[in-house]
Amino acid sequence: MSEEKVIIYIKKCLDEGRMSEAVETAKFSSTSLSKEELKAYIYKYLEKGWMSKALAGSKASGIELPKEVLTGYVNKYLEEGKIYSAIEASKIIGMPLPKDKIVKIARDCLLKGKLEQGMEAYKLAEEKPPDGELIICGSLCLKEGQLYSGLEAYKIASKTPLVEELVICGNRCLDKGQTSPGLEAYRLANKTPTKEMLRSCGEKCLIEKRHDDARTAFVAAQKIKEEKTKPIEVREMTLEELHGLNELEEAWKSFAPRACMNCENEESFKERYFILSRCPETNEEEERLDKLMEKYGVEHYAVGVFGDDKGIVDSATCSKCGSQNVCFD
Repeated sequence: MSEEKVIIYIKKCLDEGRMSEAVETAKFSSTSLSKEELKAYIYKYLEKGWMSKALAGSKASGIELPKEVLTGYVNKYLEEGKIYSAIEASKIIGMPLPKDKIVKIARDCLLKGKLEQGMEAYKLAEEKPPDGELIICGSLCLKEGQLYSGLEAYKIASKTPLVEELVICGNRCLDKGQTSPGLEAYRLANKTPTKEMLRSCGEKCLIEKRHDDARTAFVAAQKIKEEKTKPIEVREMTLEELHGLNELEEAWKSFAPRACMNCENEESFKERYFILSRCPETNEEEERLDKLMEKYGVEHYAVGVFGDDKGIVDSATCSKCGSQNVCFD
């Protein structure tokens, strides 16, 4: 092996934390390794949380690592939320970890959106994380586009994430070219991303040569385009059926007629409810919807949006004058 290759191999060993192998190789090949260089690598291992490799390097190089240095790094790992490194290092040097400090670190991790580290710290402290901390953690994760960590945090807390948080998460994922979690977030929110957003996601995937993800994004965008070309379907529902729709927001469940515009009656209206397969987007579609509603004997109505771009129609007839010219609130 040439001298150049030996030096490259020794550096590779040092970079990977295999100092004893590097020292042995240097000795047999008469390659010079200074104490200063070896010491720098040992402290680099400590910075990375490689306590066992640092101690092995210390032994191989004959460079002593004082006890206070090692305990200082254990505390540093805890403060930085490197729970696994702290646990391993504490076991190696026989240093007990204070429970109150572990709980504080666990809380800090969750409040910063670091679910895995926070849960591991609480497990180490044999404590159950408060639901409030888990919800904050889950919300932060979702807003950062970390769908599965966010969902897990809410699941542990036995709570459900807000629709707005899921949509934000979906947007972040699609912006980063993460097709599957982006679509999953939107599915859970019962919403649909724009076809422009999906196409942009697909293009990003293509640039990064992730062809399967790109194909998924483009197919999803095409489906949205096809869905928009389908005619609007109308289905009448009873009030009981309407309240049974899980995807219907509470605001629409409390939507009601307030006054007749003809006789100013504010009491006793006969209501009828309809669900639209999607909301009209053009003047032409609005005119078609008017004709569809006329077939049901409805001339005046209010339309709202809910769920996956579906529409809810509320029509009311005044019990006093029989007019449908009623305002809603």
